[in-house]
Amino acid sequence: MSKDQSSYDGLLVGLEIHQQLNCSTKLFCACPPLKSEVLPYHFERRLRPAQSETGRIDPAAVFEFSKAKSNRYFWSPESSCLVEADEEPPHPLSGEALDAALLTAKTLGSNVVDEVHVMRKIVIDGSNTSGFQRTAVVGLGGSFKVDGTQVGVQSVTIEEDAARIIGQDSSSRHFALDRLGVALVEVALEPVNGEPEFVGKTALQLGRILRSTGRVARGLGTIRQDLNVSYNGGRVVEVKGVQKLNLLPKVVEYESKRQQGLVRIAEKIRGRGLRKIRCEVKDVSAEAATLSSRVLREAVTNGGTLIAIVAAGIGGLIGWEPLPGVRLGKELAEVARANSLGGVIHSDEFGRQGIDKAEETALRKATGSSEEDALVLLAGSTETVSACIPNVLARLQAAPEGVPAETRAATEAGETRYMRPRPGSQRMYPETDIPDIEIESGRLKALVESVPEDWETKVERLAKRFSLSNDLALKIYDSELEDGFVSLAKGISLEPSVVASTLVDLPPRLVREGVPEGSLTIEALASVLRAVSEGKVAKEAIPAVLTEMGKKGVKVGEATLTLGLEAADEAKVRSTIDAVLARRSKPIRERGEAAFSVLMGEAMKELRGRADGAMVGRILKEKLASEA
Repeated sequence: MSKDQSSYDGLLVGLEIHQQLNCSTKLFCACPPLKSEVLPYHFERRLRPAQSETGRIDPAAVFEFSKAKSNRYFWSPESSCLVEADEEPPHPLSGEALDAALLTAKTLGSNVVDEVHVMRKIVIDGSNTSGFQRTAVVGLGGSFKVDGTQVGVQSVTIEEDAARIIGQDSSSRHFALDRLGVALVEVALEPVNGEPEFVGKTALQLGRILRSTGRVARGLGTIRQDLNVSYNGGRVVEVKGVQKLNLLPKVVEYESKRQQGLVRIAEKIRGRGLRKIRCEVKDVSAEAATLSSRVLREAVTNGGTLIAIVAAGIGGLIGWEPLPGVRLGKELAEVARANSLGGVIHSDEFGRQGIDKAEETALRKATGSSEEDALVLLAGSTETVSACIPNVLARLQAAPEGVPAETRAATEAGETRYMRPRPGSQRMYPETDIPDIEIESGRLKALVESVPEDWETKVERLAKRFSLSNDLALKIYDSELEDGFVSLAKGISLEPSVVASTLVDLPPRLVREGVPEGSLTIEALASVLRAVSEGKVAKEAIPAVLTEMGKKGVKVGEATLTLGLEAADEAKVRSTIDAVLARRSKPIRERGEAAFSVLMGEAMKELRGRADGAMVGRILKEKLASEA
């Protein structure tokens, strides 16, 4: 446990991992699961929410609909068909994918269901053309150990992946359909202690178990981690889309701080005797022309609206920061941005936003508010502001309760931002086009017999096969490059340890030194390793050559030429050593072979990056022995 464990007391984190399966087709059609570089066709739709059988509407669906955006779908016949366009009923569920999900469930010790019932889960953010995602539970329960602690499995589910978003404009979101329908297995875990390092280890361990089945896809974008975070028994916050494993601890740490800060803000509000915040909405567009804030003036002069929300009794608390970066004002701004509004301006920061005291007085007079009250200003197009008001009001009125239940998105910096309200229970109903699937005993027995060996055994075998340290073999197994490593280690004349280290140890170091991460592809790394194997580049030059390739966008040959690192052949190495020996005859006479380190250093200084150190050492020792 970390030295800061106390700051995570009361924090619970439920982990969900969504992993693409390595299947030949999508889940409900015969299209291959491949990424299309060209998407020549498109169509457009706008989805709307509908009441469930209880007469209620899912709040997340209402929120997405309020954005008033249509969805434009781009597709190619090589990766999509009428099923993805929702113009043809789904085909029978892929048996290959179902077997993979069942095998995953058995590997985790889950109880496999007798029948698989495909359900529809309402999703109208545009990521599915039909307005719902198809999903089915295949297993319940199970567990695995992390550092000696038993972690429980809630469920194992098979489902279809969403369309990938490729852009948006003011009126529509743009999606590619190549990923829509790709088979996923989702594993939902029981909540664990929220210590960030432990959450990261749990995700790492689960990922290793999934890969041990041999049935999951590998590569960037094939896995996504979601978190369900709650503090001291409070409401659950869902954090979507943590793409990188190393971001999980950062996200947990950020969300822990954010939720603890919101609890302190709530305590401060309740300390003023407020259990509810009374809010009033006032149109102050007429006052905008007199304000010094250019943003507010222009919003109205361009035909928009300026709205002031009066939050009674919480003056001074919207900008209060109980923990660094945690403010109610920041929460309100995130809600506004999720509704396509640039943000909010509130009375605690009027001075920083260029609104002077006289202007504040005029606004308070127009709204009938006092300095004990907070003012929150929303400015923009009338349609956007109108759609935003209910959501900002809801967030203000939830402030005395502490942490509201909501869905947030993980950022690349390991923080979270508001996405939408959490979905309700009125979002699931049976899929009418797919019959229930009975899991026959013979099918299950065959899968049980094929439950794979554990990942530790696989790592040990990898280490033994290629004479790697266990640590290096584990890094290869954990990376997305295992297949590439095996291919290179078998196909080129380099020590496997050099290949492995170049693939998994070197890239993180180069990224820290400023090399663009996207340039360090398996293809780029393999091209340099092949050049070393062919004697065109010295092993010692690998970091320099990759740096030049990454920063300049050039290939191996051009990089070595620019750097002057063309590999020196043996004749060049011998002539260089002869020159060094001729210059340093005195140390040789005085120390004999003991002068090796001095001479080796001088020779490598001239040959560094152009000759393998082992070859230089071998030739130098030969020379010294012959002159002894």
